[in-house]
Amino acid sequence: LGSSSSVPFTSIFSQLFMTVVVPLIIGQIVRRYIKDWLERKKPPFGAISSCVLLMIIYTTFCDTFANPNIDLDKFSLIIIVFIIFSVQMSFMFLTFLFSTRNNSTFTPADTVAIVFCSTHKSLTLGIPMLKIVFAGYEHLSLISVPLLIYHPAQILLGSLLVPTIKSWMVSRQK
Repeated sequence: LGSSSSVPFTSIFSQLFMTVVVPLIIGQIVRRYIKDWLERKKPPFGAISSCVLLMIIYTTFCDTFANPNIDLDKFSLIIIVFIIFSVQMSFMFLTFLFSTRNNSTFTPADTVAIVFCSTHKSLTLGIPMLKIVFAGYEHLSLISVPLLIYHPAQILLGSLLVPTIKSWMVSRQK
């Protein structure tokens, strides 16, 4: 196309390492030393995790749609939603087909885990990655729209498919 650009790979990888990998390693190390205490006290990590995820989603939505430079009309947003739902359903269907082939050694429970886990994408990792990779880019909020739609779509589709997949799994386990 006659254009070029440079990407600061070292900077991006070091920031991603510090943002994602280091906290994970520290958490695993600390967990070994306070595991017994945590099992006795049973802090509400589920509620804390949900609140943090909700706050990340909320702040990202605010950053995205409060940006006056975002040029996203309703028709484009509807098309994006349709494409994301189609992609999500296609991925779930393909993983279901591949995990239930005749020569597959996966159990029905394995198949359910594969269908839901392999197509899962998280805002908690995606948003920091976008902010690091596209730091300083004026249309960052526009780039985050598909991820903001994908995350709720996977939750909605997953909850809609639970009864169907549960009945399939129960019938296969008998």
